[in-house]
Amino acid sequence: MAVSCNCSEYDIMSVGDPHEVTCHTKNTCYACETVINPGDKMYRQSFYDFNQCLTVAPAWLCEECGDMALNLIDQEYCFDFSGSIRQQWLDYLYDTEPTNPAVRR
Repeated sequence: MAVSCNCSEYDIMSVGDPHEVTCHTKNTCYACETVINPGDKMYRQSFYDFNQCLTVAPAWLCEECGDMALNLIDQEYCFDFSGSIRQQWLDYLYDTEPTNPAVRR
């Protein structure tokens, strides 16, 4: 899924921005499946299911995915937390800054 300026298509939406925490027990990044070891910086993202009117279990993001998620949020773009946030960030750069050296297609 590509990034977009419209979040209305999602039933389960993120609540607030990801916030930085320190890992206390081994976790896996929700987006890229990288192992997050105790002592590593990671991000916690809360979710809410508007169809069921319930909170959903939080997702843990590695430092790289969390940083890119915050960058996309700063640009006011929606994205899919369950997909590669790195690829969605590159898609965003390709659409908005095609001459950026990070974009190599």
